[in-house]
Amino acid sequence: MKATTELPDDPALPALAAIRALGLVAAIPALGLDDRPVELTLRGYTPGSRTTFEVRAGDRHFALKLYAEDPEPEAELYEALAAVGLVGEGPVRVPPLLARDRSLQILAIGWLEGPTAQELLKGRRGERAGELAACWLRCAAALPVKVGLPLGAAHMVYNAGKEVVQLDAADRGLGRAARRLARILTQTLPKNGLRRLVHGTFYARHVLDQGDGVGVIDWERFGRGPLELDAGMFLATTWRYGLDHEPLAAEAARVEEALLAGTTGLLDERVLAWHRAAALLRLASKVYVVERRKENWLDRAHALLAEATRLAELAARPNPVARVEAPAVRLNGAALELILRALSTRPATPEELDQIRKLLDERKERPTS
Repeated sequence: MKATTELPDDPALPALAAIRALGLVAAIPALGLDDRPVELTLRGYTPGSRTTFEVRAGDRHFALKLYAEDPEPEAELYEALAAVGLVGEGPVRVPPLLARDRSLQILAIGWLEGPTAQELLKGRRGERAGELAACWLRCAAALPVKVGLPLGAAHMVYNAGKEVVQLDAADRGLGRAARRLARILTQTLPKNGLRRLVHGTFYARHVLDQGDGVGVIDWERFGRGPLELDAGMFLATTWRYGLDHEPLAAEAARVEEALLAGTTGLLDERVLAWHRAAALLRLASKVYVVERRKENWLDRAHALLAEATRLAELAARPNPVARVEAPAVRLNGAALELILRALSTRPATPEELDQIRKLLDERKERPTS
């Protein structure tokens, strides 16, 4: 979104009304801004959910994140990552937690500087972008931090029902292609390996080049799951950027090469292909937001689904890599039919959603780490 100094009017975010009425200094005294002049710039906004401001106050520079729900789990994650040395001057960095206000559901976190991996790709530095992502994935593989809810293939399939409906509403041809893809994904749920800390929305814009290290920002969707989930989303976002900017398609391929070279032995090829396919389905579903559609939105969405289907078929090949030891999620015929019915041209009913949640509730799976 374009940067602006305007404050949204959103009753779901209680801090907005407080800041508008009192000003930032008085509304959140925990920030300790005193009488410094404050500059607020809106950097991200999801109506009814969250918003992010860039704040400059004298020599201070930080991000202020406002939420509709309690962000305490995210705050605890920042504290846990700081405890293991990821705040400061190390090769892998996350923002430090500066302040919180639970009554207003606000977090203030340090501002990390540096071009994003997406900007590196645009500047024809795809190899560097892939190296940064690989650096984070290697770090995540070794982290002792065990916080967050389970995330994984079942979570992605559950969300696929909504994505199929959104694509079908945008265009019936997209709906047909999405349903075919969703059936492949549902029938080929990959095996679960060790659960590690995963970002959850590991987009190229969330990875920063800090020169002597990599920074990773925007942790509100974190959880515990396979590394392939984050790697798949990162590669999906860079592939889409190459699709949108044809001269950069070769750079997107260099991102993939560098990421795979930097994670040798960490990622299962077929599991990664599955998660890349699921991520591309998610990205394709964004076309339902009519006001954001580009002129060639239909062709773009079809291209995303075609690439996702190619990857899903690759993931479905027999003889999965033996390194993954945990049992796959297995669905009997009735359960599979229920899920596929929810991936039809209509949304699932509340009763079906409850049943699907029970079938795909990864919290009930045997721990693998």
